[in-house]
Amino acid sequence: MRSIFIVLLLLLGSIANSQNNFTACGNQSGSWDYDTVFVSCDVLIPNGQQLLIEANTTVFFEGHYSIQVAGNVKATGTAENPILFTVADTAGFSDYHSTDGGWDGFHFEYTSAENDSSIFEHCRFYYGKAAGDSINGYGGALRVDNFSKIRLENCEFHHNYAFYRGGAVYGNKSHFLINNCLFDNNFAGNDGMDYGYGGGVAFRASLPDIVETTFLDNASTGIGGGASFEFCDPRLLNCEFRANHSGLGGAIGFLRAEPNRQIANLLIHENSSMFFGGGIACIEASPKMTNLTIVGNSSAMGGGYYCNEKANPVLANSIIWNNVAADSLGSQVWVWDVFSKPEFHYCNIQGGLDWFGGSTFIGVYENNLNEDPSLQNGWKIDVNSVCFNAGTPDTTGFNLPEIDFFGVPRIAHGRIDMGVMEVLSVGLSPSVESDYKLIVFPNPLRPESVVSIELPEAAILHLTIYDLNGNVLWKQNYPEFAAGKHQLSLKGFLQSQSVNNRTLMLKIDFNSHKTSQVIKMQY
Repeated sequence: MRSIFIVLLLLLGSIANSQNNFTACGNQSGSWDYDTVFVSCDVLIPNGQQLLIEANTTVFFEGHYSIQVAGNVKATGTAENPILFTVADTAGFSDYHSTDGGWDGFHFEYTSAENDSSIFEHCRFYYGKAAGDSINGYGGALRVDNFSKIRLENCEFHHNYAFYRGGAVYGNKSHFLINNCLFDNNFAGNDGMDYGYGGGVAFRASLPDIVETTFLDNASTGIGGGASFEFCDPRLLNCEFRANHSGLGGAIGFLRAEPNRQIANLLIHENSSMFFGGGIACIEASPKMTNLTIVGNSSAMGGGYYCNEKANPVLANSIIWNNVAADSLGSQVWVWDVFSKPEFHYCNIQGGLDWFGGSTFIGVYENNLNEDPSLQNGWKIDVNSVCFNAGTPDTTGFNLPEIDFFGVPRIAHGRIDMGVMEVLSVGLSPSVESDYKLIVFPNPLRPESVVSIELPEAAILHLTIYDLNGNVLWKQNYPEFAAGKHQLSLKGFLQSQSVNNRTLMLKIDFNSHKTSQVIKMQY
């Protein structure tokens, strides 16, 4: 912490020499187009008014002050010039019972639905601190109550804290979007008996959309190290949960709900919990989930997956493997009570039913495997895996995603694979595929962007660009190219598009789809 404080002091010293600074206090609207904004007291954006925060602005809070949004805020940074929100002095941040060392976050608590949307793009939130009783202990960097017109895209949340819920973000009766964000080292909880929920995010009675987002090294003292959802119906798609920790549900905790929206393509690995469910805990909750990879997690009981209190979740096309508990019995799955009836369809679960821990299993267990999935790099599969083309042959009713974890079409070669990724190539070794060197530059895309490709042999190319919903945006076929380096212009695609700020997938098929490569692009 001392080294961070020294860096901040040096940064403050350099800022003091800048002429483009501003001190904010009280009512604010208009534009913050400054190098640095110093917040010296609580800020209010009045109802019906707007505050624009320009790219490359650093917002320093000189104490435990908040930005109350009664109107709307648009903080639109760029990848090269993000917006930074942080506190000037982090001393005392680790004290759960003090507001020292942090700022008080953005609050949407009295925001009329008549106001325009609030948007945060390419913003970085550091050392938000929700320390106090009641609502003051919710949402370290962002607290939202009964307001849904919010969008968080390409944002990062680091080292934020909440005494109760939502180390970085808390939402109640709030249905907003989190897209392509990172939650890293956030924490919810305390040293007493007031349990913390959702080290990264905590939602209650909400319908959040969380897409393409990573939860890394977050923690809570109660439920959901990465995220918790109570009375919620979340949409979770293409998210990674790694190295998060909690009492129950190291990665995710579902509580008191029957979610029906899409929960798919979740990579859940290296998470841990103190008691139950190193990966996922379902407590009086029955989410329907498909294509999860739950591997390498740990807990005292239920290293991968845990159910309790009439939990009837449905899990399909998923891999539960290499999770660890105090005993092999229950290392993968633990079902606490006889009132819980979880379902497993077309999954590969290490040890099968014989390794389930807890009460006698009375749920549904159909068409599942107990065979080594031959995971590569801890969680990937290839054509040699038993999980290849082993998912449900009839996809009706499973609410399958149209794309996999990497954004390519979810069903390849006629049948869905188990786990988060869909294998694209049949009969070719990884070494052959790696001979095709592919890069897009500049990326994020600009008018001059091209695809650079190096072919080890002559090939006919088929280029396709998809959005994250699997929709084809552009296709181009090329005659046979000789071996060597080539550049393919994207000018035609860029001229045909009117919407930017999206994540796209570029797929190139070589020689009539005998092998493919995929690359992620920002536009």
